[in-house]
Amino acid sequence: MIKTYNSFIIFLGAWFGLSPLHLYAKPKNNIPDSLQVLRIKVGEVAFDMQRVEGGLFIMGGTPEQHNEVISTDLPTHTVSLHTYYIGTTEVTQDLWQAIMPEWYISDEWNIPNQPITDVNWYDCQEFIRRLNNITGLPFRLPTEAEWEFAARGGNVSRGYRFAGGNKIEDVSWGLSNAGFRKHNVGERKPNELGLYDMTGNVSEWCSDWYGMYHLGTEPNPQGAKEGELKVVRGGSFDNCKDNSYLSRREYYNPNEAMNYCGFRLALTLPNEQSKQVAKEPTITKKLKINNLRIRFRLVAGEIPFYISEEPINQRVWQKVNGLPLDEAWSKVVVDKTNNEWNEFLERCRRMSGNEVCFAKEVEVNQAIMMGVTQEPKLNAKRQKRWEKDTRSIQRHRRRGEKAQKWADLVGVKIKTIDDPTLQIYTNQDKDPNPRWLVIR
Repeated sequence: MIKTYNSFIIFLGAWFGLSPLHLYAKPKNNIPDSLQVLRIKVGEVAFDMQRVEGGLFIMGGTPEQHNEVISTDLPTHTVSLHTYYIGTTEVTQDLWQAIMPEWYISDEWNIPNQPITDVNWYDCQEFIRRLNNITGLPFRLPTEAEWEFAARGGNVSRGYRFAGGNKIEDVSWGLSNAGFRKHNVGERKPNELGLYDMTGNVSEWCSDWYGMYHLGTEPNPQGAKEGELKVVRGGSFDNCKDNSYLSRREYYNPNEAMNYCGFRLALTLPNEQSKQVAKEPTITKKLKINNLRIRFRLVAGEIPFYISEEPINQRVWQKVNGLPLDEAWSKVVVDKTNNEWNEFLERCRRMSGNEVCFAKEVEVNQAIMMGVTQEPKLNAKRQKRWEKDTRSIQRHRRRGEKAQKWADLVGVKIKTIDDPTLQIYTNQDKDPNPRWLVIR
């Protein structure tokens, strides 16, 4: 595949007076040899574009990104992308001035290897238009999906919270180490793809209009069709750690220019545009049991699975067990014995013809973290009962511990109740927890 466009790039280079050595160079800074870098030279200024192989990834507030799920990061959703290139660094001041010589930058801030800032979204478009005329290549701003996929490390991602690691000081110029100013590009540790400063230094314009995420996405999503604000990603030198994680979204008026916001380039070569992207899995499934339909949603990851949107409620319980519906049909089912649960599950399998299972605790927690389902809350009566039972067990344990000191003198062991967090109710045959169905 590489050979199919090598001649194309070399031809363009000859046409515009660029040598093949300027167009291609071996990766620097210990980037693996298997990753290809496209080098472009404009006048005396060179910059690198890193190849990002297309693939699938989970976009948004995945579990490693933040302790608290942010609404703008949800729902997490599966995105498929084609192969593209992205700048290894943010566009620098010297590259900007090579393309935009009339642009005034004061001597105080004219530091060639620092990222260009104080440019609005439309300024970036004018820069790209001129760059394309000079090089003959279709440069553009990255889409928000392309930006996040590259920042996460593409197909070689190690699941870091920040671009290149979980220790932000190693990979980023931020609030803790930047001194409230931008720095030269490429001074911190790169991420898995050899990209620098995708966390911190300066924020970066993306091509998309800002809009809320939705579950169904087409390949190579372009964001909202219209809007008033443009997406900005990556955080800057004045962002703290909690505001610098990779899935964090920002958005600004495209006419606004800020001293902490710049951009990096993206590029899709003509021969790559028609390449097939990875097939996106179905986001939802439905399990049919007679006239009952239970909706499941995808929880993506290393081992993807589908989980019911809600825990099993009285409507599902009564329908599967052939019981008449009552007024409490929406309440979550709890306090059933293991035998009752097992009989319910066997009926689900027999009536649906599907090997449906009960979700494991880790699967439920993952689904809740990713916003696929929500954790049911105890109602006031149940909460009061839980607190009363817990206090009773705690009193019993305290009395037993005091009495044990005297019982030890005569070699007697006093039996005490187990930890109260495991003894929510005195009837140990019944499970007080809700349950979810999964399809693996």
